Amino acid sequence: MGIDKTYDYCVSKAIPDGSNLYYATIFDSVKNKTIIITLHAFLYELSEIIHECSDPGIARIKLKWWQEEIERLSNNEARHPVTQQMQECIIIDHKLIIIFNSIIECFNQFIFVEQPDSIESILSLYKSTSGEISYQCGMQLNQTKTDPLNIMRELAALIHFIGCLQQPRTYINETRCIIPVSTIEHANLLELGVDTANKHMRQKEVFSPLFLDLKIRLDKTYQALNRKENHNLQHVLILNRLAYKTCDEILRDGCNLLDTNVSITPVRKLWIACWTHFTLK
Repeated sequence: MGIDKTYDYCVSKAIPDGSNLYYATIFDSVKNKTIIITLHAFLYELSEIIHECSDPGIARIKLKWWQEEIERLSNNEARHPVTQQMQECIIIDHKLIIIFNSIIECFNQFIFVEQPDSIESILSLYKSTSGEISYQCGMQLNQTKTDPLNIMRELAALIHFIGCLQQPRTYINETRCIIPVSTIEHANLLELGVDTANKHMRQKEVFSPLFLDLKIRLDKTYQALNRKENHNLQHVLILNRLAYKTCDEILRDGCNLLDTNVSITPVRKLWIACWTHFTLK
């Protein structure tokens, strides 16, 4: 597959029109945008396996294929459009190959997720997957300071977690539950999905504290990263604000999490991206 076609594939996978990452990268240089898109395309390939494969055996087979593909990437023999594009735009070394394999292995843990005790314990899994992709993205964008990279890891984990919360059929069920026990016990959570007269009121009572907590965490990472010296990481600041406003909308909608997928309009996403770009401290 030609270079143009591999990049087009990554674009269609990572930044379809209207997606958050589409608006988050509109101010990036072509070089930086290519790196961001390619690494996120890799992330979304793995995420889709968890989302689309109801059969655990098939999910494991597909994740195993990706480990084999990463091995081919290390030998400059990549077959997949995403890894072929990686060969063109990112620096591949032995350490990165090990990290990619670790990320794939951590995605195996999403096949069965026991309900975590706390939000910190579930976010640790997201830090090992989407968070690590974001960390490596920062390194490829020539961010050398450790503190901003660690914040990127934490922020990406929060954003991916919020996205998964909006896919209840995938991440809130009998075999996979990302809602912490500190929010609601698993048995009570399943009962919450039963259609009753006070169902929406109960969802608001249960999920409002969680989303208020997530907003605080998003604000903390935003304030820590919002510096001129981090201008090459502005895409994560925009993603942060988009996730923050999404939490606002979910709260405004009454946290009807099990029945409604809340999103922001494209015009509003563009406005948030522009505001974040021009107010970078």
